[in-house]
Amino acid sequence: MGQKRAAVMYFTENGRKLAVQVKGLLESPGQGMAVQMGKDPGQSLQEWCQQAFQDAQLLVFIGAAGIAVRTIAPFVKDKFADPAVLVLDEKGRYVVPMLSGHVGGGNQWAVFLADGLSADAVITTATDLNGKFAVDVFASRQNLALTDRKLAKQISSHVLAGGQVGFYCEGGVLGKIPEELVWQDWGAGLQGSLGRCPQPSGEGKEGWKYQIYTGAHFYGQPENTLYLHPKSVAVGIGCKEGKGAQEIESFLCRVMEERHIAMESVFCLASIDRKKEEQGILEVAEKYQLPFYVFSAAQLAGAPGTFTDSEFVKKVTGIGNVCERAAILAAMGYGAVQEHGFQEKGTRLIIEKTAEHGVTLAFAEQEWSVVFE
Repeated sequence: MGQKRAAVMYFTENGRKLAVQVKGLLESPGQGMAVQMGKDPGQSLQEWCQQAFQDAQLLVFIGAAGIAVRTIAPFVKDKFADPAVLVLDEKGRYVVPMLSGHVGGGNQWAVFLADGLSADAVITTATDLNGKFAVDVFASRQNLALTDRKLAKQISSHVLAGGQVGFYCEGGVLGKIPEELVWQDWGAGLQGSLGRCPQPSGEGKEGWKYQIYTGAHFYGQPENTLYLHPKSVAVGIGCKEGKGAQEIESFLCRVMEERHIAMESVFCLASIDRKKEEQGILEVAEKYQLPFYVFSAAQLAGAPGTFTDSEFVKKVTGIGNVCERAAILAAMGYGAVQEHGFQEKGTRLIIEKTAEHGVTLAFAEQEWSVVFE
């Protein structure tokens, strides 16, 4: 992910002075945002706002709340897509989150700026006011895909009413689980090979009305279970030259459905460099907006682990197994080296090489965890 951006709008000289302070706080080493101050020459307020909604994660208005409301109104979609919007009075006494206080982080930014300006943050969201766990905020902060917005809202209402929610996580769990969540054991062996939905256990005396399952798998049940998916799975792929996208996609989706892997958890496709122009793979990657990483035979040979080698594949490509090795390297982080730098991650194969009609697939998952503050 690139540098976060903020756009600050002011209307008076006092507002400009305060905007300079806001800019300094947002660009401080601990925050590191890129801040745009005011409009470009000849740009209208509406044009500025439209561009800011597209480019920035945070909009700050210094002036009357009514101006901010009227300006942003045509561009508001929903809290999962909108940037955070704050309003400050030009005296710098109050910081008010107006939009995306939860998912967009507006409440956090308001508290941060209020602290730096010796102002008061005016927080109105119910879960924050009552100090309750908010599943949409949790998902956003942990980079988890939230699969059912309506169910997430029901869970937040349930928590606000004093209820508890069953919770399970396939990855590591750091920090103290909040009292609104109660750990549930969904059974052993969740390696993507189960053909049935594991059932939660350890329920309270009356059971849990809602449950949260956090992981790369999706079982579709029990009822009222909210799935949160990390971007943790790399798919290694190989195919015969000229294999069509429809056939590749069909096999990919079927394997994932049979092994209960959520598409939301897949973060890339990977293969050998001789496949970098393979049109069928490129079309599948484009459809699902996945980067496609390729490695040389020498790089694949250096992948750690034990793999299902084929003499035929070795004769053709110079390496005995492409899909498993590519999946492991991509999950370790090698594919993203040029984009984000490299930090090696622990990995494991969750689906070994599987083949059909000239297409081979393997799935590797990198280590991940969630953090409760």
